[in-house]
Amino acid sequence: MDIALLSELAAWEATLSPADTADPLWKLHAYRVSRYLLDRCLVDIQKASPPLHVQTADQLRRATASVSANLAEGYSRRTANDRLRFYSYALGSLRETTVWYLSVRAHLPADALQARIDLIAQARRLVLGLHAHVARTGGWKPRIEREAKGE
Repeated sequence: MDIALLSELAAWEATLSPADTADPLWKLHAYRVSRYLLDRCLVDIQKASPPLHVQTADQLRRATASVSANLAEGYSRRTANDRLRFYSYALGSLRETTVWYLSVRAHLPADALQARIDLIAQARRLVLGLHAHVARTGGWKPRIEREAKGE
């Protein structure tokens, strides 16, 4: 992740309430980046010029929101297969988000569009890494699962 993006992410995180960042899910870097992407998406929709068609704006927002929602759902699942399924959904949502951003490129400044495409690519790399880790190792195991196996 490049230094500029890290500093933007840190500045954004500083604006959030402790309630937002207290959840153990917040430790998942891919989740934090996807939440930042959603925040930027909402700003982009508001600032689009000319304004986006209502359905287009809604599709962009829903695709982007789906990334963090699927990461959260997957993080909370007990089995590696369930986690992998939701992380795969997050990857699909990232691809959909890319398509929607490219479809509204005439409404956004070129630098803003490129920044979002770069952010999506970074989120995709993080989710791919997370997916590979869970596929290889089974990922983290909830405490109750570890205790049941005597670990």
